[in-house]
Amino acid sequence: MMSFNVVTIYDNRRWDRFVRNAHMSDFNHSWHYHSTAADGEPLLLVYEEQNEFIALPVIRKSEGETNGVRQYSLHSYAGPLCSTNFALLNSGMQERFERMFRLFMEQHTIISVSVQLHPLIHKNFKPISLGVLRKNPESMLIQITPGTGMQPEHYGEDFGNRLSLLQRKGYTVRQALAIHDVDAFGEIFRRNLGALNQQAAAHYDKAWFRQMLRPGGFDACLLLAGQGMQTAAGALLTCCNDLMKLHIAATHENFLFDAPLRVLLHEAVMLGQKTGMQHLLLEGLAGRPEILYACKAYGPELYPGFDTWQISSGKTDYGDSKARKLRQPLSVAV
Repeated sequence: MMSFNVVTIYDNRRWDRFVRNAHMSDFNHSWHYHSTAADGEPLLLVYEEQNEFIALPVIRKSEGETNGVRQYSLHSYAGPLCSTNFALLNSGMQERFERMFRLFMEQHTIISVSVQLHPLIHKNFKPISLGVLRKNPESMLIQITPGTGMQPEHYGEDFGNRLSLLQRKGYTVRQALAIHDVDAFGEIFRRNLGALNQQAAAHYDKAWFRQMLRPGGFDACLLLAGQGMQTAAGALLTCCNDLMKLHIAATHENFLFDAPLRVLLHEAVMLGQKTGMQHLLLEGLAGRPEILYACKAYGPELYPGFDTWQISSGKTDYGDSKARKLRQPLSVAV
């Protein structure tokens, strides 16, 4: 019996049961991650056929009214989950999921959907009849398993020299354990983001950062770089299913010239290797990956960008510029 169900944020056990039973998932599929949503209503849209399912976590946001009818948009920062590998998924099931999804959009006056896909989980995912895929070259997927040759000199021609210079200047890296360290990084991040989007920055309050670092089905840690007692930069990392992700990063305005994020990236790779992670994912590079990695072997095979699955009701077309604004912002100040 096929079905299309909606799991709300109040049903955390059911939400995370689908996440656990998926073939592959990341931290931002979890109920815990969606419980930190600053605006909008988190939902898990589930399509089931016997023992198989496709589930899509989304944030539903109001887009105002047209002719007295409330309209909404859906934004997914994780992409769909599946009980099987998307490469092996029966095309008939996916087609029926898309048909039911279209019906859901019509019934709930959803005018647009923007789904950020995962470079590993969704490398074999392609919509059949609903929406289009758009390439976004704003992420890097780096293999960091020991023995893969990912040494500092491979990050860029002068990365090793700049890293040594930062270390000679007294920059060190530590893991934030005290609440005041977490709050201090949150303030740096809000100032970074506020220069770009003041409204978005206001959502990332103290409670958001503290909640992200609580246990919630994935491991998260905050690395801080500094000189002496001064915090210069920080990076919030998550680890889930052999994948480490640099979720957000920011640099204090007084230390931008030195670009201390480099020591954090190096430490993240070392930490990932120590804890058995297979890949490091960097996102939100604003179309300028060369800022972080001027790797001579740079190319889509080594650093694949992510795709965005965009679906319009046909009444409204947001286009590329709007789609970029819908993605959760990531501030990387280097």
